[in-house]
Amino acid sequence: MNGKKPTIALFLCKCGTNIADMVDYDQVAARFASQAVIEKHDLYCSPAGKKAMEESLKKNNPDMVVVAACSPKTHEKTFRDVSAAVGINMAKVHMANIREQAAWVTADKKEATQKAIELINGAISRIRLHEELQARSMECRTDVVVIGGGIAGIEAALMAANAGRKVTLFEKEISLGGSVIKMEEVAPNMECAPCLLAPRISAIRDNKNITVIANAEVTDVLGFFGNFTVKARKKARYVKNSCIGCEACFEVCPVDVISDFHHGLGTKKAVYTLFPGSLPATAIIDKNKCLHFVDGSCDACVAACPFQSIDFNDTDSLVEISAGAVIIATGAGNAVPKLPPALGYKKFKDVHTLMEFERIGSSNGPYGGDFKCADGRPVKSLAVIHCAGSLTKEGLPYCSGICCMTGMKAGEALRKKIPDALVVNIHDRLTLPGPEAETFYSHQIKEGTQFIKSSGLSKIKVEQANDKLQVSGPDFKPVTVDMVVLATGSAPCDDMAALTTILNTDTNENGFFKPDHQILHATGTSIDGIYAAGACASPCDIPTAITRAQAAAGDIVSRLVPGRKIDLEAMTSCIDEKLCAGCKMCIALCPYKAVTFDKEKRISVINEAICRGCGTCVAGCPGKAAGAKHYTKEQIFAEVGGIIHA
Repeated sequence: MNGKKPTIALFLCKCGTNIADMVDYDQVAARFASQAVIEKHDLYCSPAGKKAMEESLKKNNPDMVVVAACSPKTHEKTFRDVSAAVGINMAKVHMANIREQAAWVTADKKEATQKAIELINGAISRIRLHEELQARSMECRTDVVVIGGGIAGIEAALMAANAGRKVTLFEKEISLGGSVIKMEEVAPNMECAPCLLAPRISAIRDNKNITVIANAEVTDVLGFFGNFTVKARKKARYVKNSCIGCEACFEVCPVDVISDFHHGLGTKKAVYTLFPGSLPATAIIDKNKCLHFVDGSCDACVAACPFQSIDFNDTDSLVEISAGAVIIATGAGNAVPKLPPALGYKKFKDVHTLMEFERIGSSNGPYGGDFKCADGRPVKSLAVIHCAGSLTKEGLPYCSGICCMTGMKAGEALRKKIPDALVVNIHDRLTLPGPEAETFYSHQIKEGTQFIKSSGLSKIKVEQANDKLQVSGPDFKPVTVDMVVLATGSAPCDDMAALTTILNTDTNENGFFKPDHQILHATGTSIDGIYAAGACASPCDIPTAITRAQAAAGDIVSRLVPGRKIDLEAMTSCIDEKLCAGCKMCIALCPYKAVTFDKEKRISVINEAICRGCGTCVAGCPGKAAGAKHYTKEQIFAEVGGIIHA
């Protein structure tokens, strides 16, 4: 500055009466008259206020700007933009928050004025040490990654792709479909579930903007909104993409394996697909069960395949995708909550969860859609026990809100096959969200379903009674039925803990993704650019899952506009190479994974394109090698000292 003493402009905002009523600005102006050019205005954030500030800056040409007003979170960018218009660097603009920290919280005007003086003095002392920052930006990436190929993931992928975005859809199962493909019908209108899903799967297959990577596990997510890198491990299928799922190899495979798709109620071959018409259509070989891998005794599938698609030498591969946003649609978990032993689950063969009952009655299920007991008898009587394992400390402490409907659906599905079947619902309270659910409930009563209210669900017992089951409780007469179905509720997905670690997102008290804002941004997560759609956000029915997916995709499409630039963080962290001992503590702490290790120099390195300047590495560095631009210890100490010695 050619030896010239830096000049400071101090703008005192009255914020209407918010500040002016409690802070004596004449006293403040007198206190700093010798240190700064002082201007006052009723509302600097208003168009007139911004114009007055700009004119003052042009006239006085200060080197630094201090604005005494509201919270920097509210209007720091506003005043930086005004200053930037006349050539003042963003780092040379600083705010003293005297509204929230003085005027609004101090009852005495004299004390509020003194506190305002202290805060302003701290800001002036600090800004003298500010060094210029360089504003950086990059063109945002508009591609989208969707993790999870159930109904929510499918809907999100289609909506983004139809808006012209390239979408990569990761699914950990071997094909798309999620939980809906395991259902036969959807309440309350009992619509065909596969019929609802099949056209969506076909649309995914035919959309050139969508790439499906199934049998894949996401291993890392780096970056920030507009600039993510998603890494995944695609597991070997041992079957080439030329496979069309004709099932010729199934017929000759000698190995039967318990099927997870059927929840352990049926079997599959060692080479299999989840269901006919799956996407991808390519079959997969279970390496742990296939006799070629176990003892080398069988290659029957090789000879049977008309497309020469068997590839025993297939290996896992690593996939890396760049995207602007990530949608998580991993659904709810398959884990059964801890159930009271008295309910007889896993003890009696005809006690099932709702998910298992869905498979029993599904046309693509283990029994071809016939409701049968374990011994082959048709199910002519059924008891549904609501809230099984829910609303308890040992199981799920919450109400999932959807189990009452699906529990009632069990009886409706059974009566479609066996019209004179006896159906009993045992419950304490029924959660019926909306008029459609209430109508469905009334329909069940009309059709003959019995509803038994019991306040002692925790004391219900299921016992064997010859070839039937007897359900008894403290406040109702025992009921004898062929089968018992437990409405078990909806839990977070099985790998939620691992997923949130990879994403660095927060979960709520029930283990689901915590929303950015429960009301204003319910599909957002604690990390900007990562969205939660469907049941991974909280238990929900299919229409809600689809709506959440549409909301997430819509928000992304509106924000990630081709050609639009996003601002990169200027106040990044930095590493002093002379002080860094290479302990890698910062690498472990960084929530954005912006720190890597230089093996040659044996020091940590900050990737400024990813760093968001949160300062976690600075706080955790044991050798004080990590620092934060614009938040140096000298600047912070100067501000504190200015407040103390005002």
